[in-house]
Amino acid sequence: MLQKYSVRFNNQQPLSPLVPSSNKCLSIIKNEVTWGIIVILCCILSLGIIWGVNSPVQWQKYKDPVHEQDLIAIIGGIFAIVSICMSLTQIIQHFRHKTHHPSQKRIMRILAMVPVYSVTSWISILFFESAIYMEFIQSCFEAYVIYCFLLLLTKYLGGHRGVEEVMLTKDYLKLPLPFCCIKLEPNIKWVWYFKVGLLQYTWINPLCSGIAIVLNLTGVYANGEWDFTRGYPYITIIINISQTIALYFLVTFYANTKLELQPFSPLPKFIVIKLIVFFIFWQGVLMSGLAALHILRNTSCDPTANSYCNGSTTGFTVEEEKILLENILICVEMFFFSIAHHWIFSWKPYVNGSFKILMESRYRHMNNHDDPESNVISTIF
Repeated sequence: MLQKYSVRFNNQQPLSPLVPSSNKCLSIIKNEVTWGIIVILCCILSLGIIWGVNSPVQWQKYKDPVHEQDLIAIIGGIFAIVSICMSLTQIIQHFRHKTHHPSQKRIMRILAMVPVYSVTSWISILFFESAIYMEFIQSCFEAYVIYCFLLLLTKYLGGHRGVEEVMLTKDYLKLPLPFCCIKLEPNIKWVWYFKVGLLQYTWINPLCSGIAIVLNLTGVYANGEWDFTRGYPYITIIINISQTIALYFLVTFYANTKLELQPFSPLPKFIVIKLIVFFIFWQGVLMSGLAALHILRNTSCDPTANSYCNGSTTGFTVEEEKILLENILICVEMFFFSIAHHWIFSWKPYVNGSFKILMESRYRHMNNHDDPESNVISTIF
């Protein structure tokens, strides 16, 4: 049934007229992405000029902990501030052009992930001791984003009853690798299986992060060290297993609903959510692996060439280098994610009413307003 309405929607004429070239140029100029890129380029140029006029360049000056941390904090802060401004602009646009509240409020919460990650990563760069607490905040919010993303997909499909109808219209439910040869009988219970398989990560991840904080306070966590007498390897393995299960159910859900989700361009949304949530976790694991292989190591400082060494030959520890590298990468990555969000979670389809028409038609045909479970979720969240 949903396929019929999707096809009819796709065959409709555009709801808005063609935009003249002058208006396109104006929209590019007014675009927050354009100004974000300009600001970043100007900051890079300014830092290059400041660096260049320092003649001769005192390379050893930036090899002590004080200047290295300050320099990385400045670069991370620039990317973080620009990313936050771009994401807030997108959130404000959704708020101004709110035509379908149930789906747009989930999108706004997903867009808030960039400011949350940018701020917490920048704080981790400035204050090393706060890094593990910032990781806990990130874990809690990314779990919440996974939950919001599932609700968003449910709204796209016409609510909980709409998802059930999608499952029942299939000849069989297919599983991705490595179980692609298995064909499952369509059943509405699979809707709950998908939800449980995906949402288990939303409580296991914050729970493990909270346990990590307790273990760290008692001195038995050893963040980033693959020492099985400490807590870090076990917490990482548990999160990894939970994350793999969630990712598999997310891919399975997409594989069985991609035709019905097609008007909403689901693939880019799936990719960006998976990249933010799962790629950043594996990036942290990679940094810990580099430290275990001694590729990341304690830095040195030459007290004879630099007074900021304070007479010590040791700069940053391995753990501090890991925190700096991991969080500066996140600050830079959030800038590119905020650019991607401009198109992937754009507010423009809501302005012309295309998304609203499709979702409301699906709700009517699926009698979703009679679904008690969906009404409770919509009321609470």
